[in-house]
This record gives sequence, C-alpha cells and structure tokens, in this order.
Amino acid sequence: MNKNQSKLGIITLDSNIPKDHISRFVVDFIEEVYPMLNIKESKKKKGRESLPIDSMLKLLVYAKIEHVESAKYIADMAKYHEIYRFVSDDVRPSERSVQRYRREYGCYFEVLVQMTLKKASDLKLTDFNHVAIDGTIKKAYNSNNNVITKKETQILLDYFNGLSISPEQLDKLHKPAQKILENKDMDVEDKIELLYDIKTQFTFTGQDKIPVNDIEARFMKGKKGNFMITYNIQSAVDYDTKLICAINVTQNPTDHYELPPIAERAIQNIKTTPKYISADTIYLNQISLSYLADKKIDGLIPTRKQPKEKIGKINENPYHKDNFEYNHTLDAFKCPEGHYLHFFSKYTEPHKDPDKPDKIKRLYNNYEACKHCSARNKCCSSSQTHRTITEYGSEMQKAMNQKMEKQEYKDEYAKRSSVEGPFGILKEQFQIEKEVVIGMTRTEERLYLDALAYNLIRLYNITQEIKNTKEDLENFCERESIIHQLKLDVTIF
Repeated sequence: MNKNQSKLGIITLDSNIPKDHISRFVVDFIEEVYPMLNIKESKKKKGRESLPIDSMLKLLVYAKIEHVESAKYIADMAKYHEIYRFVSDDVRPSERSVQRYRREYGCYFEVLVQMTLKKASDLKLTDFNHVAIDGTIKKAYNSNNNVITKKETQILLDYFNGLSISPEQLDKLHKPAQKILENKDMDVEDKIELLYDIKTQFTFTGQDKIPVNDIEARFMKGKKGNFMITYNIQSAVDYDTKLICAINVTQNPTDHYELPPIAERAIQNIKTTPKYISADTIYLNQISLSYLADKKIDGLIPTRKQPKEKIGKINENPYHKDNFEYNHTLDAFKCPEGHYLHFFSKYTEPHKDPDKPDKIKRLYNNYEACKHCSARNKCCSSSQTHRTITEYGSEMQKAMNQKMEKQEYKDEYAKRSSVEGPFGILKEQFQIEKEVVIGMTRTEERLYLDALAYNLIRLYNITQEIKNTKEDLENFCERESIIHQLKLDVTIF
C-alpha cells in the first residue's frame, strides 16, 4: 500500500452532516419562508458587500437552538465549525456583524414565529383549539442599586439647564446620579434627553425610583417576595403542539389586565380564533371577561377557591369562607351549619386607575340564622352580630364561576398546564435571564428569537416522531440501555 497516495474528491459543506440533523431542518425552513419576509437588502456603493440576510438569520437561529448567546462565540463557530459553516452558507461574520444583524433584523423574529405556526397548521398538527395564557417576570439588565430618584433627576436637569445648583447638592447625589453627572462619553444634550426620559417614566409609572441602565424596566415582586427590576412577560401556548403562539412584554407589575393584549396577539399570529382560552385566577376580572365575550371565545378561568382545592390548601378552619358552599340556583352561600346566607346588597368601589372598571362587591348574610346559631361564637368575631360574606365581581364573573364547576370545563382547564413547560425551557435551557438586552422592544425581540428557536425544535421533534418506525424506537431503547447500562422494560405499540 502506498501511504503517500493522494485522493481527489469533492467535499461539500454538508458532507459530514447527518441527513436528519436539525440544522438541515432550520436551513430548509428559513429558505422556504425568507421570500415571504419581503426584506429589501441594501446595496453599498463602496466597500465590501453586506452579508446575506438569509444566511445570517439561519446562523442566528441555529446558534440560539444550540443555546449560544455570545456574538464572539457565534462568529468563531461560523469560521471553524462544520455545521455552523453549513447553516450560514460559509459566511464568516465578525462579532460586530453578528450583534448588528441580531439588532437590526430583530423585528422579523415574530414574523418567523408566525411562519412556524403556519407550518404546524399546514402539516395538520393542530387547529389551535385551546390556547393557554400565563405570565412570568424576567430580570432586566440593571442592578437594584443602580437607580435614580425623582429629586436627583430634577437637580441634574436644573444643573444642565444652567440653573444655580450648590456644590453641596451635587455632592449629596448617589452614585448612579453621579455617574450621569461625570460621564464624559455623553454630551450635555444627551444627558438632558436621558433625564427627561427618566422624568417621563416617573410620571408614567408612579414609582419613586427609576433604573438608570434600563429606564423602561420596573420594580416587581418576585415569587420569593423580594422586589427586583424586571419586565412582565406574557405568553400564549397551543395545547396540542406546545408551540409558543405569542409573547408580550409589559411594564405592568401584575397580570390582572394582561389577557386581552396577549390573546389578541396570539390570534393575530395563528390567524384564527381559538375555541378555548385558559388562564390563571389572577386574570379573572371584568376586562378579561368582556374581551372573551366580545370575541366569542369560551374562556376558562377558575375561582380563587378551585386552585386551593386542587392542591389541598383549603383553609382548615371550618368557618373560613373557603368552607362556605355557593349555590348558584339560590344565589346564596351555605355555611358549615347548614344555614343559607342570601344576597342582600351590592355596591361599587371606584378603581384607583380611572381607566379600569369599578370593583363590584356583593354582600350575603342571614341575621336571623346567625342570631340563633349555636356556632356563632366560632364563626363570628366578638364585635360581630352576624356573619357577612363579601363576593367580588359582576354577573359575568358569577357565570364564569358557575361554568368552571362543571366537570367538562374542569377537564378542559386541566390542559392549561401546557403553558408552564415552554417558560421552564426558556428559563432553564435558553437562559433568558442572562440575555444582555436593554429596553422593552429589544427584550421582546430577543424573546421572540428564543420562541422561534423553541418552536423549530418542537416542530423538528414532532416531525421526527411521526417518521419514527417501531424498529427505530426499539433500536433507540436498546442503544440507550447499553450506553447507560440500564435495564429498560418498554412496550412499544
């Protein structure tokens, strides 16, 4: 054998890439939908030509699928890694080019998410019969200590506008305000513009401190009870495929009135109106119910008591409101002693926000029954002559409560848990908390890139499962048992 013998052959970019690799799925998808984006590529009169947008989109999406966030790392992989070279058509961008394309074409990520939903519909994987909605918070790229107060903002504005400010006032400014004062990279006009933007945020939010690095973020309460500078992230998920239908980034610290905007966005993206929309108890209010009624959507929102029953956290005190059973026919609450507390009055309580509807309170009691009840001392406080149950909500809310007591709706609502999975994957695998983005718009664009990568992985996995034969599954189980030295007792139908 001649060891020095050379061979002549043709090697393509995809020569060593398996036929069923997800990178091929990404490339085929982007090439299929790219013409529909109608992106006009600008041509430079001087210098090197711009990098192909479709190639850069493929690179950005595949890098996100691989959970790669660093622009420098993406640029290096596009030079040296076979699969990255294949998906990017052997385009070799710099770190700055990766950052620029991700920023400038971020507005198209939501459109591409729409394309994934259309593909799922075309493949008849779903008819978007049930869409589940939920919210979470995402940390902003801003420390809790890097904030400025309203007083400090006004002092700096007066100073830069030429008004007389004493040196003592400037010396008392906290570190974030001092940084704005001493920043040599910003001219006076830019500083004044930033301070006016911060002042606007004070008026808009009513908060007493505004983050300096990301002025659109808000102090919100986390699950552990601590306050963090975050954004409120709303998502809508299809039950059948677990695909993300929509994402909405808001500044509102609670989810109370977020159902209409996220539902409207989901309908826009899936191009149809779902039969069911399910949401957590916090969304149960007049605005949400009116929206669902106007859209003729069968809403599924439980009462506060139903989740407690599900997890076994009904108050142990037998005379707590949780243990008063509501009778829809009589419009009355049955107490633990068997007496009925009937409706006797209702009144409205003006909402603190004039744009929100007034709160409706309905009162139930039975003075005569309480007067002669042997358990009166256990049920009422020493200052009470009788027990009164206060129920919040309008007639629409009462109708929703009655509907959610039916077993068919309880079974349908049980599907809502599908919304939790994508959030967990975005947080744990895609590490959205570590993404360095500033501003509400940029945050939303980056989250849509995460959603696009997630949806493509879901579509790829679903199509692969459809193609898998019984023999493929048996071989997979056998291979895994050998690799991990496990005994797998599996029955494949």
